[in-house]
Amino acid sequence: MPKSRTWGQDRVCLVAGLTSADQAGCGQALGGVGFSVVTASAGEAAVDALRRQPVAAVVLGAGMPHASATAVLRRAAQCHPPVPVVVVGTTVTVDEAVTMMQAGAADYLAPPLQVEVLLLRLRKLLDHAPEPATRDEVPPELQSYVGLVGSSPAIRSVLATLQRVARYGSNVLLLGESGTGKELVARALHRLGPRRQHLFVPINCATLGRDILENELFGHERGAFTGANERKKGLFELADGGTLFLDEIGEMDPSTQAKLLRVLERNEFRRVGGTEKVKVDLTVVAATNRNLQRAIDAGTFRSDLYYRLKVVTVVVPPLRERREDIPALVDFFIADFNRRHGDKIKGVAPHILKRFMEYGWPGNIRELKNAVESAAVLANGDTLDVDPLVDTAAPGATPAPARAAPPEVAADVREIRLPLDCSIADAEKALIVGAVDRHATLREAANALGIGLRTLHTKLRQYGIAPRRGRRRVAAPAA
Repeated sequence: MPKSRTWGQDRVCLVAGLTSADQAGCGQALGGVGFSVVTASAGEAAVDALRRQPVAAVVLGAGMPHASATAVLRRAAQCHPPVPVVVVGTTVTVDEAVTMMQAGAADYLAPPLQVEVLLLRLRKLLDHAPEPATRDEVPPELQSYVGLVGSSPAIRSVLATLQRVARYGSNVLLLGESGTGKELVARALHRLGPRRQHLFVPINCATLGRDILENELFGHERGAFTGANERKKGLFELADGGTLFLDEIGEMDPSTQAKLLRVLERNEFRRVGGTEKVKVDLTVVAATNRNLQRAIDAGTFRSDLYYRLKVVTVVVPPLRERREDIPALVDFFIADFNRRHGDKIKGVAPHILKRFMEYGWPGNIRELKNAVESAAVLANGDTLDVDPLVDTAAPGATPAPARAAPPEVAADVREIRLPLDCSIADAEKALIVGAVDRHATLREAANALGIGLRTLHTKLRQYGIAPRRGRRRVAAPAA
């Protein structure tokens, strides 16, 4: 018997599949050294117990049906870290011991059960095993594996959710502000899930027009349109067996939404210009920074597609809700900068880190990454010592002098009045608002501004401009 009477304190031991007499004796012995004991009579209940709470060890009766015992052993091995399982045998034959050890048991005890021997074996196993994680605690090796940096409660909660849902391969809807790292979360889902050996295929639905987006998603047959000289596989086919990531799903045209819904319902589609049905088996992860419920109310997003996509919903937190992760993120971006440019930036000056911690980060992690790169480029030595946010209005910072008046768009949208002390950013925003309101389509607005459609979409998101659907062209006054 181990000398310490409290070595099991703050640990949970799951006891499953034992006879009532063995269960009582085992429970009393485990409780005597401090364990909290959870019991389960069947394999399904034991697997459920492993899912619900952190467990330090399992005592499993070999009298349980083989399929149930194997399910418990498999689930214990999937925990982070793996949970050691001691099997209590029902016969003195070697075959049973070999079968249980091959299935993943950490140790095997021949009958009859001797609780002193059981405690000695458990103590030895646990002395060489890391402590189990709490529900929202994620081991560092898992964080490095999936690429999500940070240890704040907000990001641990996201990672814990990913651990729970990834293995099912279900469709997932990611919600969060622009720049929070939704694509990184989608990639983490893929790497943690059963489709990790296949492709992860991303596409941004906001950067392509309807026809081009459908061609990218579904592919086309030879001769489907002018210039279609050969068959082209779409992203659905390329992602078959893997994961398709649909970023900015809220910007998808309603007609394309209907076609996407059909794929999700039937796991099949037709290429553009084709008649043959193409079967696919894949996971779809969609992301948006829009309120899809409002889009549904406005008639711009299909409710049936929404419910197909949100089998599981994960909200990615903004950076302002996980400020304690900023130092780790800064270190990560410095290392990335050094790797890409061959530099040797060693760290960040205390006053710059303080500035980073106090700033509001409306652009979230994407803005932080750009700020770190800017500071690295401007650094006077091997330390980030130049404030890259000097021209940025930070929440809580000293307010800038009040401007005489904001930019004003005239009623006919042909004239924009700008005060002399107007910033370039405000002037640009006013020009974009005027162009979007004046022209019938965003493409026409982009042409009028002399920029690309993709750049216009980026500017709209940057300034928080929501173009009104169904807008009408504003005619110029007669001469």
